[in-house]
Amino acid sequence: MTTNLLVAFLCLVWGGTWVVIKIGLEDSPPFLSATLRFVVAVVVLGAIVFIGKKPHPRGRLMWWWTVMPGVFMYAIPYASVYWAAQYIPAALNSILFATFPFFVAIFAHFYLPNERLNPIKWLGLFGGFLGVVIIFNDGLSIPGARVIPAMILALVSPAAASVASVWAKKYLGKVNSSTATFYQMSVGVLLLLPLGLGLENPADFQATTKAVGAVIFLGIFGSALSFVIYLHLLKTVEATRLSLIAFVTPIVTLIIGWIVLGEQLGLITLFGGAVVLSGIYCVLFWSPRYEARKSSPT
Repeated sequence: MTTNLLVAFLCLVWGGTWVVIKIGLEDSPPFLSATLRFVVAVVVLGAIVFIGKKPHPRGRLMWWWTVMPGVFMYAIPYASVYWAAQYIPAALNSILFATFPFFVAIFAHFYLPNERLNPIKWLGLFGGFLGVVIIFNDGLSIPGARVIPAMILALVSPAAASVASVWAKKYLGKVNSSTATFYQMSVGVLLLLPLGLGLENPADFQATTKAVGAVIFLGIFGSALSFVIYLHLLKTVEATRLSLIAFVTPIVTLIIGWIVLGEQLGLITLFGGAVVLSGIYCVLFWSPRYEARKSSPT
């Protein structure tokens, strides 16, 4: 019951973050916004870790296992997501991130012995790829020279995040979730800050209610709290199954984006999203039934 509630919380919060990112970027540049988001998260998590005297990793190898996902979970994905959010609707950004379970399934096949691919999973992966192709085709109708590069970068985000998720599942089972998230987000800040300072003008960050509110909400709820919960769940839930969250968030984003931003997606994009989600269904639901029938005595 507790696990289901935590998953539902992540679906709701992460579904809303795509819209909040879009709103925040109206008054702020992308890389600095992403950096400030994680600065807030690091401050909150630092207080939890050090005041609460949470355990820290021991030994060089454990430190490496702990901090390395920061590159793939925070630096690369959020640099991609924030830049892409300037040029494509929040719901489309979220739908493209819904390919996350497919990347997780592929990496888990090679690095997690209990999460191997089977013919049904391969069918789901093919369906997901087909759905992405359909979405990209519809994206050609969105005005703007940077729409397609934005969609490509939006796909870089789930691919990188899947590496970090499988890594965390394999190596971080005994590391405190708050501690791991604190150090990983610190790595994210160290890598995102040079992008913001080197490519953007800090003066372009306007301290409006939208910009500051987005940073605070995304830092506390969309980052610090939600990723601690995510790492905690990874210790007991299969990485591939937990990635089901990416299946639900586009629906939440679509509803919130429609209500708050008035965003509307074309029927072809919605159809492509449905094909992607059908592929996820094959990977996460039909595949276990296939395995169960395969292993049961005849």
